[in-house]
Formats: sequence, structure tokens, C-alpha cells
Amino acid sequence: MSENYYPRQQRAASPHLRAQTPSRRQQPGRQPRQPRRSSRESRLVAVLALLVIAAIVGGGIWMWLNRTVRVIVNGTGVDVSASATLEQIMEDEGISPKAGNLVSVGGNLLEEGGGTAFTATVDGETLDEGAAASFRASGNESIIIGDGTDVVEASHEEEREVQPQLEPADSVGAITFVSQYGKVGRQKFTVGDVSGETVAGEVIEPVQNVKLESINPRPEGNRKVVAITFDDGPSSYTQRYLDILSEHGARATFFCLGSQIPGREDLVQAIKAQGSQVCSHTQNHEQLTAIDTDTLRSEIGDAFSAISSAGGGDTTTLRPPYGSLDAQTWVNSGGNFSASVIWNLDSLDWELPGVDTIVSNCTEGIWSGAIILMHDGGGNRDQDLEALPKILEKLQSQGYEFVTLSELFALDSRIPAEVASGNARMPEDCVWATSLAE
Repeated sequence: MSENYYPRQQRAASPHLRAQTPSRRQQPGRQPRQPRRSSRESRLVAVLALLVIAAIVGGGIWMWLNRTVRVIVNGTGVDVSASATLEQIMEDEGISPKAGNLVSVGGNLLEEGGGTAFTATVDGETLDEGAAASFRASGNESIIIGDGTDVVEASHEEEREVQPQLEPADSVGAITFVSQYGKVGRQKFTVGDVSGETVAGEVIEPVQNVKLESINPRPEGNRKVVAITFDDGPSSYTQRYLDILSEHGARATFFCLGSQIPGREDLVQAIKAQGSQVCSHTQNHEQLTAIDTDTLRSEIGDAFSAISSAGGGDTTTLRPPYGSLDAQTWVNSGGNFSASVIWNLDSLDWELPGVDTIVSNCTEGIWSGAIILMHDGGGNRDQDLEALPKILEKLQSQGYEFVTLSELFALDSRIPAEVASGNARMPEDCVWATSLAE
């Protein structure tokens, strides 16, 4: 019969027979196999190993990164963290430098503390902003930390016109005139972006300033000359003065008021016809240093026009009322006159001191080139009419000639011919000053 006939449980060998039959694990020459670990246990072991390695490596890195190095800070040796920045060193050592300021291109304070926070020198080399920010301590450096420096505002460059300024005369004489007219220059300027301040830079084309010169006339040669001048006319006295002058072969200069000319144009013409000179005493006898710019220019320009229209000739020479004229008034005038004439001998006739006193005031201490002040209008001039012949005769007896101001100016080579003519004009290629030179 087939062995499959028997039930499954009967197929197994009896216990004593199985014990006698060696299994593969018990076969001679083989070691017993250890029980196999599960995959979970293996992964756990690997993770623990990695953690141990990471702890060892990380600890080493931490110790390396947190090590200290020795440096010298402001002369003192200190231990600082390796790779410490300058800010960290300052904080650790309690160093508090004062920040610099933000200043304008002109050097004015714009923002306190707006400059660099500190300065740093490492081993004798000054660090710029970038180098200071990237510094990391490596050991043995000698570091000096100081206060910050000022920072100049951002700026840009512009090319601009430079307007001429007026250079006043070094001294004051009886005659002040324009010795040089102005010309515009060009120059580069640094302009502050915050403040708007400007700082002059490279000169591209030099500016030419307006210059004044002031002198007392000094006639050259052996001629003895004197200039008599009359203010405030024309008046009812004008023709009588002219007659006296003609009788003595003398000439004078009349500083006329523009407001006095209407209705007396014939007297203005008579002055010129006699050989004397007509100049301006302004339009209304305003004090030129005490009026606004528009009034000033009107006072000067209107009087010149009145004289010219009346037949007295063109002139740009004036006598300022009260002798009052300063450099700023010259600037404000716009250059509409070329010369100012005052006096150096005053008759004081306006005080009505008496004929003899007027004569004495006009003749005592006389010198060649003297300019005498008398008046044609503005009050009673009877004493002047009586004194004038005596003045002429006394000085003529001493060898003096009586000339116009233009004739007197022509005898002094320091005075340009245009100014001596009495009608100097600003050249077309020139401009007037806009301010006073410092």
C-alpha cells in the first residue's frame, strides 16, 4: 500500500527516532547561528551611532567657534571671542566712541552724530568703512578704536556764471570814479545735496570785478588850477554868477538839480555857452544812502536826462547831496553814473557867515587842484555874489586859474580820459556789480 494512506500525523517519525537524526543546525562542523535582529533594531542602532558622532563633531565645532584669542585693544591686552567683530569687541570691553557729525560742504553742522560711528586702526592700518565691517579677530592684532569722524553731505558739481562784485576804493578823496567795469566769469561749484551750500571750485573763465578809485586831484605840470563848484541851481543867481566869471576869465562847474531845470532851460544852456560845465546834483536832492534802489536810480537818471534835454550836454558825473555816498549805493545804482565829486574847501555859505568869512574859507590854505564848494540855490546867495569877485581876484593874483572839473581831471594822468570827459559810460561787453566784494 502507498504511504500516503496513513494520516499526516502518523507520518512524523517517533520522538526517539527524531532525536537520533541530527538536524542541519546540529550538523558536525557548524557553529550555532545567533538569533537574527529585526530591521527596527538595526535602524535604532544606526541612529544612535550617528547621534554620538554628531555630538562629538558638534562639540568640537562649538568649542572651536567659542574659543578666545588674545588681542590688544587701545593698549590693553584682552581675550575676545575668535572671529569677534569690532562692534562685539567694543560692547564686551565697554568702549563707547563718540560718533562724528554730518556736515555741509561748507563745513556747517547738519546733523549731530550723523557721521561715522567710530574709527579703527588694526596693526597700524586705518580701516575704511568696508574693512571695519568685515573685520574678524584672529588673535594677536593691535586694535585702536577712537571717536568717529565727520562726514560731508552728498554733493554734486555745477558750472555757473560768476557775477562781478564791486571793489571799493582803498581811501576816500574828493573824486571817486569807476576805474574798471565788470565782466561775467564762469566757475565750477560743489553744491551740497542737503544744505544747498556752494563751494567754489575750478575757475573756467575769471570774473572781472568793478573797481572804484578815489583820489584828490593832483594837476601835473606847473599850472596852478582851482575848480569852483556851485550846487542847487539853476536859480535866479545863475546868470549873475556867469557874468562875474566871464568878467574874470574864469570857468566853474554847476551841479544842477533836475527838479530846478523846468522853466530854466535857458540858464542851463547859458552855463555851457559861458564855457562852464553842467553836472548833476540829482533830481530832488535826496540823500542817496537813505533811499531804496528804485528811487536811487530815478534820482540819478532823471537828473541826467533833464540836463541833457535842457541843452546842458550829456553827463554821468554827479555830486551826491550832503556829500553822502557809500560803496553799497554804488552797487545799488546799477552803474548809471561814472564819477562822484565832493569838495575839499567848503565856503560854508549856507550859514550866511558874512562875505569876508566866505572869501577866507575859499582862499586860505589853497593849493593847486583844490575843489571849492559854493551854492547857486537853496537860499539867499547875496553874500556869495559879493564874495565871488573877491575870491577870483585874490587867487588870480597868486597865479591860479579857475577851470572846470573836466579840465582839472585832464591834468591828472591817474584819471581816465573817459572819466575826465564827464560822460564815461559802461562798455557794451561789461556788466555792473551785483554785490560788494568781501
